[in-house]
Amino acid sequence: MASKKKWYVRFIAGNPKIFSDIKTEPRSPMMRSEALEAIGHIDKNDWRGWVEDEAGNRIFETSKEKDFKNA
Repeated sequence: MASKKKWYVRFIAGNPKIFSDIKTEPRSPMMRSEALEAIGHIDKNDWRGWVEDEAGNRIFETSKEKDFKNA
């Protein structure tokens, strides 16, 4: 049976105009529900962040990440 823990939370803490170091949530990989909960805390901090699968396909991006990509 394949593991259900295949989602990674990636984020850039702080001001995206200054910082660019991509960090991975230490609990990754995790189940989808856990990843979406974890990214919620990152979004509340107004940081860039996203949830992706093992292949790098994103299923969620914070509003700050969306704004950064569209700038």
